[in-house]
Amino acid sequence: MKKIFLALTALIMSIGAHAFDFDGIDLNGNVVEITRQISAKGYVYDETKDCLKGNCQGTEIYLSINYQDVKQKNKIGQLTVDIPMKSKDALADIATTFNVIYHLVSTENGAYIYNIGNDGTTLVLSKTGDGIRLTYNTPYYKK
Repeated sequence: MKKIFLALTALIMSIGAHAFDFDGIDLNGNVVEITRQISAKGYVYDETKDCLKGNCQGTEIYLSINYQDVKQKNKIGQLTVDIPMKSKDALADIATTFNVIYHLVSTENGAYIYNIGNDGTTLVLSKTGDGIRLTYNTPYYKK
């Protein structure tokens, strides 16, 4: 559990240091450049899960990028990070940490919604069948 928590903390720091920075990639850029940089980091397409698979800070994660639901062309609407975790308490443990780091806006349907940027960026923390999901909704996201 400690290894998972430390890996998640490192992941959060790499994502949370700047609302639009993921693993050193500025997500405010255009879609083509962002895609190239993600590919250069070693993330590859996983046909089984229909997303990108890679290693971030020693943890295998899965990325999905929403290019369609955007207010501005060539921008990212959402970045979804799926982190496999076996602990039944993972969601509650991570929510406790996020409650210290971010401003909790609400809880809906078992998910925690945080305001993580002055520009309107939100983070939705939720549970999946395989672990947890972090969904970053950028200001470009069209709901």
